Amino acid sequence: MKRHFFILLSALLVAAMILPGCGSSKGYSGGKLQEDETARIEGGTHKLKVKKRNTTEQALLVKVDSLTVGSFMKGYPKHTEVKPGETMVEIRHFCKWNDGSAMAGAMFGVIGASIAESNNPHTHYKITFPAEKGKTYVIMPETDEETLKPHFVIIDKASNVRTEPLRVVEIAKKDKNQ
Repeated sequence: MKRHFFILLSALLVAAMILPGCGSSKGYSGGKLQEDETARIEGGTHKLKVKKRNTTEQALLVKVDSLTVGSFMKGYPKHTEVKPGETMVEIRHFCKWNDGSAMAGAMFGVIGASIAESNNPHTHYKITFPAEKGKTYVIMPETDEETLKPHFVIIDKASNVRTEPLRVVEIAKKDKNQ
């Protein structure tokens, strides 16, 4: 009996370590393409100071065009492969200075963290830009430290060339009191 419990507990621990990074790395429909036929998109992390404290912000990959690649429950991929051309990527702008789920998770476990996460103030953005095959792009959030207004740039990882997206559309979380 103890052996079965140990095996089950071990399997759960392994699953808990693997699941947070289980977002999809394929951001297009259809059959698998060769690496040199696709472009790679990564979410960037930016360090900044808010209220005189060091913190970070991230662009977490949620959707590519209409295909979901990541979520809070299944995790966000570090990168996703896309077909070349004009690409719309929905990102979650994760601002660590607004995050209440880490403390709730420490105090109340997974359920507390999940409730805190659902009430967390976060905003999604749809960012559109042209992607060329064979290139890797980083979507980098760069929030102004004074106004806390986010700005996004697209960085070609190989050349470090920074460009502005064609379009950035904010998708605000609906207020439950409305």
